[in-house]
Amino acid sequence: MTDDSADAPRVLCPVCLSRVGPDSGELREWRDGEYRPLYVPDGATEHMRLRIMRTRAQVLCPNRGNEYPEHHLPYQYVNQRRDPVVVALVGAPRSGKTHLLASMVGAIQEQGLNRFGLSASPLDVNAYERFTNTRVRPLLGQGRVLARTNDDVWEFEVGLMVSDGSDQRAVAFFDVAGEVMDTVGKVSRQAFFDKVDGFVFVVSPDDLEDDRADTTFSAVLDVVEDKQDKAAVVVVGKADVYRYEHPVDRWLRDGVCLDDASRIAAETEDLYAFIDRYDKGGSYLRPWTEFGRSAIHAVSATGGARLPDSPSYSRPVRPQRTLQPFLTLMAMTGVATAPGARGVGL
Repeated sequence: MTDDSADAPRVLCPVCLSRVGPDSGELREWRDGEYRPLYVPDGATEHMRLRIMRTRAQVLCPNRGNEYPEHHLPYQYVNQRRDPVVVALVGAPRSGKTHLLASMVGAIQEQGLNRFGLSASPLDVNAYERFTNTRVRPLLGQGRVLARTNDDVWEFEVGLMVSDGSDQRAVAFFDVAGEVMDTVGKVSRQAFFDKVDGFVFVVSPDDLEDDRADTTFSAVLDVVEDKQDKAAVVVVGKADVYRYEHPVDRWLRDGVCLDDASRIAAETEDLYAFIDRYDKGGSYLRPWTEFGRSAIHAVSATGGARLPDSPSYSRPVRPQRTLQPFLTLMAMTGVATAPGARGVGL
């Protein structure tokens, strides 16, 4: 049950960057805790068949190069003619980007997108469940400190199908380790970053107050070309450390928004001045000056500090504003099409 037409769509797999179409691999479904051949009842009408394909069918990715474990993509995704929106998270090893992404996905799971007219579903059910069980639940449900589990220069973390009610796009998040960028060749680096649509640059209080100039941001920024065609959000992570310091105190207490461009610009202006006090080498503000669309947000993925020498946090984890970078990126990359979203980050 595959589409064998010569003009079948071919979209970019956000996991391995292969080209995938509805005829690229076996059709399966997630059933009883594993992928099994797609079941379509005998005698199913064309309407029933199409419904099954759209709601349950997963295409086994050809995974050309075999650099990644076996993975699947929704039939509804590979049957589109548009590539996914690829988002890269960049930050030093202790910047908190892993916790930020886990808290962000947790906020989405709590239906945080609904009031903005957006919704999200898993891109790959198995990978999404694994991310939830190893990232979201340990952090938000158990208050555990998360550890980076992979030393790859870039690693696929989680993928979502995001809809604004009239259209849907696949959005894939990659964790980028800028500090080990030199371990891969220039051609490989360029091939990956050419596919990235939006960046989340995470800077922590530890980074800002370090006497040494940043190298992580620069390692990525020096490779990325065509920045004017891409979007970037700089996140002041672990901002609870500055919760009594202006202007972080104001914005950390603020809500989140999708299409209020003037409000996002006001926060960006305030936090630009704040980061500028600490930015010894000028790298932390480079995304704002070099990308075509950019914004700066104050966020806390946990709401407090971890216990010294402990795998847990000292208080219950209460994220603050972790959905804001996601909403801003959805506006700047065109996933969110509300009229006011078009002016965000300009």
